[in-house]
Amino acid sequence: MRKSILLGLLFLMVFVTLFVNGCGQKASKDVVLASFGKHTVTASELEKEISELPEWKQDKYKDKAGREEYLTLMAESRMILQVAKDNKLDKDAEINRQVKDFIEDSMRDKITEIEVDNKVKVTDLDIEKYYAEHKEDYVEPDRIVVTEITLKDEAKAREIFEQIKNGANLDELAKEIDAKGESFGPGAGNAGKTRPFSRDSYSSAKTFVDTAFSLKPGEMYDDVLIQQLGDETYYMIIRQDEFMPSRQQELSEVKDDVKRTVEKDMQERRRNNWINQLRQDYKVEVFENNIPPDPEPQPEGQEEVKEPASNPETDVILAKIGKETITLNQINKNISEMQAWKQDRYKDQEGKKKYLNELIEERLLTLAGYDRKLNEDPEITRQAKEYKDQLMLKELVKREVDDKIKIEQSDLEKYYNEHKEEYVEPDKIVVTEITLKDEERAKELYEEIKNGKDFTELAKELDAKGESFGPGMGREGKTNPFSRQSYSSAKEFTEIAFNLKVGEISEVFTQPMGPNTFYMVIRKDEEIPAYQKELSEVEDDVRRETEREKKRARIEEWLAEMKKNMKFQLFADRIPEPVIKEEPKEESKEETQEKDDADSNTQEKQE
Repeated sequence: MRKSILLGLLFLMVFVTLFVNGCGQKASKDVVLASFGKHTVTASELEKEISELPEWKQDKYKDKAGREEYLTLMAESRMILQVAKDNKLDKDAEINRQVKDFIEDSMRDKITEIEVDNKVKVTDLDIEKYYAEHKEDYVEPDRIVVTEITLKDEAKAREIFEQIKNGANLDELAKEIDAKGESFGPGAGNAGKTRPFSRDSYSSAKTFVDTAFSLKPGEMYDDVLIQQLGDETYYMIIRQDEFMPSRQQELSEVKDDVKRTVEKDMQERRRNNWINQLRQDYKVEVFENNIPPDPEPQPEGQEEVKEPASNPETDVILAKIGKETITLNQINKNISEMQAWKQDRYKDQEGKKKYLNELIEERLLTLAGYDRKLNEDPEITRQAKEYKDQLMLKELVKREVDDKIKIEQSDLEKYYNEHKEEYVEPDKIVVTEITLKDEERAKELYEEIKNGKDFTELAKELDAKGESFGPGMGREGKTNPFSRQSYSSAKEFTEIAFNLKVGEISEVFTQPMGPNTFYMVIRKDEEIPAYQKELSEVEDDVRRETEREKKRARIEEWLAEMKKNMKFQLFADRIPEPVIKEEPKEESKEETQEKDDADSNTQEKQE
């Protein structure tokens, strides 16, 4: 039962609306399943709420045990909400301000839906007209397909280029190198063959694109192409395989895109016309010139003087909407309360003009919503009630739980000492590794190492070429310190690494990873023994756990107090047995024939 109580409070923030919708609805002869104060939860309310859940959720509560769990959550949530009302949280000024904002947001959305979305109807004629007038927007550009080999090692790229010039098959080499994961171009993962691409496809690889388009189908570029990408330099061997000339796309191919564009344009026009009409209806006057110009830039090194968000002496009216006004102080205050990235959007004179017009539009939609009595719309009213219930619950939990918890240093020390074993840094090791996709190559390298080749230099060289794929990739083959739990999907690697002695090199071993198989040679470089972390190292984690424990204890204490004060009672034994719907039994052929014969005899008698 305690688990249900805790779950009830933790899930209330999300599910309170489910549990309070039927509050106060009683059937005259209904079975009472729970009571608190003057309030009850009845069997019909329980069944109604469960029936309104999504089907996958209903399954959780289909038996008697499930219904008891839901009843507990439902009754506890209603009780807590009632306590919130008893504490006059339904009169709280900040909660009601947030609810008012929620209602006005909903009204603006609703009236925009009514006046814009619902009044825009895109016909096939509209789509055909737009397509005919904008055909140039629906031209598929020239595209090509290329086979490529892209390496980070220039010497190796030139060696392969010479092999191809001397008769080696580019397709076979591209496929082989790609299979080993040693090629890094746009055909990687596809045997070196690219998807069709246009001149705009690879904007950061202009050298590659221009060169590829300059070739003819079947022609290979007559040198190794050097392509810079950020800090990396790649060496490419490329051949154009196919040229696809530009073509006009048919309307049938782009109809959905055209429709979306037309609809968006029509909605924008409709919205602008409607807003302009509202400006006339509500007699809007705008005084943009009252927005002060931007201050002169300060000399370098001198701190910029920020204007106060509110200054009664310099306040001026920027707009009138009927009897309402928008002032400079208002917009400065609103902007000052925004997140920093948003403040930048409105910080200068032009930005404030833009924000002023946004505020005018927002206010016009709100006034139009009130004039249509959308604040009384049943759906908006229902959603606002649910939102208010959530805000009340959140505030009540803050007052009764969060605000009553104090974490002292002694609490942290106590929790840390009782859970020391959770704050032990495990044994860790550092490894240098070479990880390849080609088993034969891995074995060749291992023989070189056995014959005296420097392991560190070899790992560094392979990593620089992008040919090694292990956990030391990008760090010259050297891993960060890791524990036995760090690589749960690479158990072979972890086990072998931890079993080596410092300085010892493994033989080639196989490491499966999903659909891929890697071949690894590793050397253990360092062992870092386990050690007990000090409280100072883990204080933030300890504080979170301590706070969680204290909250859990306070929640249990608070719920117990509430239940006692509200005379909370749960009558789980009264929960009716759920009605199990039987699947219709499939008739056998014999039963179907008997039924048909009976129907036939009945018809004959009637005739």
